Amino acid sequence: MMHPWAAAGAALVTLALAAAPARAATTSIAIADLGFSDSSGEAADQTAPHRARLQDFAAALRRDIGTQGDLHVLALTCGQSTCAVDAPGVAALRERAREEGAALVLVAGVHKMSTLVLSLRVGVLDVATGRLVAERWLTFRGDTDEGWRRAGDYVAREIVAAIEPAK
Repeated sequence: MMHPWAAAGAALVTLALAAAPARAATTSIAIADLGFSDSSGEAADQTAPHRARLQDFAAALRRDIGTQGDLHVLALTCGQSTCAVDAPGVAALRERAREEGAALVLVAGVHKMSTLVLSLRVGVLDVATGRLVAERWLTFRGDTDEGWRRAGDYVAREIVAAIEPAK
């Protein structure tokens, strides 16, 4: 038979655990803008739509990674210059992420190979050591808003799964 004080203590512990707030995000990840290259040879200038898709993709990654996992997401700020991996480079982005208090930094680049096929490389680096924590390479079809959105959804799920331990 359990002592009455032990039962009361167990009840208090149970109530305290039930009333405790959800676990706060413990790891900060900075998400840089995406780099972009195009060797498709298309005649039409698609600079504006690509710029918009890159911005939408990065914004969606920041939102989705932040809501799908226990990660605190930071957007890198680089003043007048871009924070894309092909502008200042990985070392500079790691430094910017460190300055903003992030433990990890996500860098990515899209390459448009043809009018229909694009490739995407995403890497998550430990800011302190530069060690690659997670990496995904994928190709996706359709240089359309829908094609980019689906690729972004996939990447967000994959990165969260790769970084966070199974729950």
